[in-house]
Amino acid sequence: MNFIANILTASWDLLVDSSVYIIFGLIVAGLLRIFLNPISVAKHLGQGRFVSVLKASILGIPIPL
Repeated sequence: MNFIANILTASWDLLVDSSVYIIFGLIVAGLLRIFLNPISVAKHLGQGRFVSVLKASILGIPIPL
């Protein structure tokens, strides 16, 4: 039983340590969603295979693979 408690404690500590980064990522994703027009993003990243991946990696925009 002590083993399970240690696993749960370590998992909780990991979640608490990473919560700041998770919240920051959600805020940045929300701001990108508000300020970037999806049609504009699709226009720039929807054509061609190599060019779209290159543009996305340069701009840092996550795209589904």
